[in-house]
Amino acid sequence: MARRVLIVAGREGYAPALQAQIELWGDSLDFVLAASGNEALWEIRGSPYDLVLAPAQLPEMAGMEFAEVVQALSPATKVVLVGAKITPALQSQAEALRLFALLPEVSVQEVAAVIGQALGLPVPRPKPPPPKETPVPAPPAAPPPRKPAAPPPSAPPVPRVALTPAQQEAVRRALRDLVVSIGPQMALLVSVAGETLLAEGSAGDIPISTLATQMASGLAGAGQLARLLKDEKFLGLSLFSGSRYDLYAFTVTPTTALLLVFDKMVVEGKLGSVWLYTRRIVEELRAALEEKR
Repeated sequence: MARRVLIVAGREGYAPALQAQIELWGDSLDFVLAASGNEALWEIRGSPYDLVLAPAQLPEMAGMEFAEVVQALSPATKVVLVGAKITPALQSQAEALRLFALLPEVSVQEVAAVIGQALGLPVPRPKPPPPKETPVPAPPAAPPPRKPAAPPPSAPPVPRVALTPAQQEAVRRALRDLVVSIGPQMALLVSVAGETLLAEGSAGDIPISTLATQMASGLAGAGQLARLLKDEKFLGLSLFSGSRYDLYAFTVTPTTALLLVFDKMVVEGKLGSVWLYTRRIVEELRAALEEKR
């Protein structure tokens, strides 16, 4: 089975030395391209990779911050950052994070050598250009017959959520902690039925009740995934990013979710720091909400 390698684009698109690896290694490695750091983290969360190649600076976050989140999601994945202006402080940080390699601007063969070292494979020789051939147009293929779509399964009824006074106090403490620590405009606990159970922060001109209702269908889907995977600790994350607001939604229990609203004019919530800090708060909320009433 081919080793899996994820290549991440930077501010200027895919670095030529990285993109050329796909042609050089051919079918011996399974390459996937991610257009951004956030897209790469979603890929890794869904399916681990053997190696990640990324620029040392991404539009959404610093390369070191990206590498830290990759290691939190998939400790076995090796990370190589390319295009770094290496300083003693940066080299020390790379060693602390146990990066496989931190490289300046390098050639195709130098990157290939690092890939070979990381995966324990011999570096292939560059392939000669294929001879020119006159293309022969293929006859148009007949369209395949359409199959009737199967009806979607009916969703189970959404249960209502009621919190005890002790649970309400524990949730309020957790929401205040988030507002103070990472700076969202609002932190809310919502139900998959579209209810706003508790909220901390300032809503401003945001229609919070409508926002919670719009999130309900997606949150219900995350609960169904948890049941399908038979994983009580399943943590779903949805991110919506706009010119003014960033919106994060984390599943807490099969019937509740945590919603964070960041106003970029005040504080911009970076995916890496939000993920690392909020994951602990979600565990606290789960413990509080799953207590016997």
